[in-house]
Amino acid sequence: MTSRIKRTIKNNKFLLTPIASAVCLILNGTLNLAVAAETETAEKPILSVEENQQQDENIEVIHVRGIVSSLKEAQNIKKMSDNIVDAIVAEDIGQFPDQNVAESLQRIPGVSVTRVDGEGQKVTIRGLSGKYNVTTFNGRKLASDSQTRDFNYDVIASELVGKIEVHKTQQAKLQEGAVGGVVNIYSRKPLDVGQSLVLSVEGEYNERAESTNPKTSLIMSDVFNDGTFGALASFVHSKRTSRYDAYSSSNWDDWQYNELHHRSNPNNIEDILPEGATINDTFRMPNWPRVTSTESERERFGGTVAFQWLIGDNLDINLDGLYSSYDVDNRSKAMTVVMPNVYSSSATYTDFNVGPDGFLADAAWNDATVELLETGVPRKSDTYQVGLNANWLLDEVTLNFDASISKAKNEDDGNGNLVVVRAGVDGAAINFNNGSSIPDISLSQPLDQNAKYGAHHSRRYGDSIEDEIQRFVVDGTWEPSEGIVTAVYFGSGYTSEQKDRQNYYPNSPSIFALDHMDDVNPTFDAPTIDIGGQTMWQLPSNVIIPGSSNSFAGGANLPSAWPSINVDNLFNYFQTLDPVAYQELLPQANAKRGNTYGVKEETVHAYLEAKLEEELFGLPYMLDLGVRYIKTDVTAYGYSHNPANLAFNSDGTLANEAWKDKTLVEYSGDYSEVLPSMNFKINLHDDVVLRLAAAKAISRPFLSQLTPKTNISPELDGGSAGKEKRTMYERDPGLAPYTSKQFDTSLEWYYSDDGNLAFATFFKKFENTLEDKVTSEVIAGQDFSVTRSYNSDNEALIRGYELAWYQTFDAFLPHSLAGFGVAGNYTYNNSTSGKNDSEGAEIPFFGLSEHQVNLNLFYEIEDFSINAAYNYRSDYTVRDVSHWTYETFGSVTTEQATAPAWDSLSISLKYDITDNLQLSADAYNLLDPEEYLTVNAMKTELLTAGASSAQYGIGSSSYGRSYALGLRYTF
Repeated sequence: MTSRIKRTIKNNKFLLTPIASAVCLILNGTLNLAVAAETETAEKPILSVEENQQQDENIEVIHVRGIVSSLKEAQNIKKMSDNIVDAIVAEDIGQFPDQNVAESLQRIPGVSVTRVDGEGQKVTIRGLSGKYNVTTFNGRKLASDSQTRDFNYDVIASELVGKIEVHKTQQAKLQEGAVGGVVNIYSRKPLDVGQSLVLSVEGEYNERAESTNPKTSLIMSDVFNDGTFGALASFVHSKRTSRYDAYSSSNWDDWQYNELHHRSNPNNIEDILPEGATINDTFRMPNWPRVTSTESERERFGGTVAFQWLIGDNLDINLDGLYSSYDVDNRSKAMTVVMPNVYSSSATYTDFNVGPDGFLADAAWNDATVELLETGVPRKSDTYQVGLNANWLLDEVTLNFDASISKAKNEDDGNGNLVVVRAGVDGAAINFNNGSSIPDISLSQPLDQNAKYGAHHSRRYGDSIEDEIQRFVVDGTWEPSEGIVTAVYFGSGYTSEQKDRQNYYPNSPSIFALDHMDDVNPTFDAPTIDIGGQTMWQLPSNVIIPGSSNSFAGGANLPSAWPSINVDNLFNYFQTLDPVAYQELLPQANAKRGNTYGVKEETVHAYLEAKLEEELFGLPYMLDLGVRYIKTDVTAYGYSHNPANLAFNSDGTLANEAWKDKTLVEYSGDYSEVLPSMNFKINLHDDVVLRLAAAKAISRPFLSQLTPKTNISPELDGGSAGKEKRTMYERDPGLAPYTSKQFDTSLEWYYSDDGNLAFATFFKKFENTLEDKVTSEVIAGQDFSVTRSYNSDNEALIRGYELAWYQTFDAFLPHSLAGFGVAGNYTYNNSTSGKNDSEGAEIPFFGLSEHQVNLNLFYEIEDFSINAAYNYRSDYTVRDVSHWTYETFGSVTTEQATAPAWDSLSISLKYDITDNLQLSADAYNLLDPEEYLTVNAMKTELLTAGASSAQYGIGSSSYGRSYALGLRYTF
């Protein structure tokens, strides 16, 4: 980690101008923010404690405060780096540009944000999601409560952060495992902050949730023992209530008109046939269109501590820690209209219209079935990291020792719930062809708590995630006193990461549903009810409570209200109805479901990196060459079906239930990689830098793909008319990591202290990409559809360019207009995934927008500043969408869900009432964009004349604007 020990810089050909030299000297003397052992080593002048104190007295200390100061330091970090780096720096102590770390990161060229419940949680770098990136805190990989390799940025409060660097090109001393980039988050160090005490309070109002949310932060720092020992502590506490409204639908499968009515209630289908259609014509429609309103209550407590001790002239010791507790309670209430068909309710269509594209346009029916759903998804996350670092200067050699441990846990041993109840109404209608992403839904009569309801699906469930990382590294730097080689970096280390998932799930979540009526033995004369031609247990009145949609999604054409479910009363009723059957609903540490697994990766690494500085044709250049060797041992466990246990009767029915047994399966293996890297920069002019970089990088397979498990589904629904297929899914823990050959360029023009223009290109060629292959196989004499993961020979390409500009206009405007500035960037990404769907069409990269724009306009004078931040990303592909088709008589994945173009606007205002007291006002998500998913459908299987392509919606959500007002006092 960077220490306050100073070393004389030798042969540094890049300090060309007096301005650059002065800035670097000042920054080296005063702005030593925490930098990790593997990402940075000491390269600053050797000064004793007394000399250091004398220098502090002779040089004016520049504190990073305000928008312009933070942008200037970010510019200097980029300019002085040996590889291609972009940075964000806090505007002041405890004052990061945005309320959320992820939201701040999207200010960087090529970085975009994925939101969860309206809050930035994950980031993509140059189109690559967090699964392809590495996030570190003070240079150490931070454990995550995510089930994947993604890092959840919402666990770190922005007030705890001093700066963030995004390394877009590789170096041997950087953490491996990042094809996209390495994100380094740095907290502050006490000897850099000095004596300080800052208290901030804030209130935030969300218009959709109609709630006010408090936030408080406190940062304390002091130095002792003549400036050789420092201590720092920071604390943040916040509560936030938000609401978002969403529409979703199930897969739009193929149907024929002869399937529109329940088999127990045949009627004259010809009455609703479109003109010219026959009962065997094919169209597409969903089963369960659903509207959902979700309220989320979040409470975050976080803090950091840091101790720094300078011993003599050559030893800097740092002990630091991070703790974050994040409790989230998501509660959703939903209403679903059940589309009548041969397998569902016995309703009768009165109107049914299919558009020319072969998709259902609108419909109406009698004896309608409506479902109410109540979902609770809690998240109780605790994350901490403790690290000890010693930086030891020995003449021309600096040794750095770093040891750390990090743990994260999301504890959920069955606290989640999903319950479904049903009700009947005289009629319902739906219109998908209304020009909105949310269809019009109408019911013949209001649905309230006084209606009669029947029991259906109910479960309590959860997943506990634990992640632990242990790390010890030794790094060194040798800086020869003369010669073309100005620095040699070397080091080795050991990292162990183990992530475990414990699944909790009931044995039979449908034990009280309509298809298990005979399995329940009531302890009293329990009433039943007929809904949609199906008999169910009638629920008591205390299970259903009043509810309201409260202007759903800003005014969608839906029922004005629908009831909610009292989940506790529902489960109490089930326990009274049949205490034995009730036990089947309770969550179990259920290995039989196959979702309990663990993966441990132990990695040793060693690297060697040399930095050469000289002149080429009279132009100073720097060449950084390195190689990193890694060896990873993988051990994994999971619970798996055994295909050898399958046995069928002559009629294709299962002979026994032996196949249901799942046994513990363990795996161990290893792989190694040699990762070369090169970074070159040359000063074409005093203020123009050209960079070239090439490297080989890796990203490890997703954790779920490394689980040694096989899941078999050999049972077929007798009423499905042969529409189902038996399936088997196999995972391979021996999968090799992704590899990427990368080439980057950057041309940077630093034409003033207050302005720069940069153009960068990137090119990554993926190999060993992971794909799922579906084959048809005969197992135990029956046909199965088998899906396996494998390393593909297909090559994927990530390629594009970035353009960034930063400028203040003081030099161009009259003094009365001084203070205006702009910082903006544009990213173009033209990439190919190398993957094709079942019809041979190329599948785009998920989460990758072709165009991305970030623009910050600001005005800052001595005691006042205002900043408007605008973000835009073009449409992008989210995920595969499957549907059942008559063309193959099975499910196909020929379509993908696409999110539309998205933009956001936030405004921040700060005013210094006094030298110590600051007032802030912020407005977030002012454009309140609707986030929805559409599918561009392939229609080759449809028989409707002229139908070749179409688009249908499967989801929509909106979150509402937020406003904040705060006070900040510096003691």
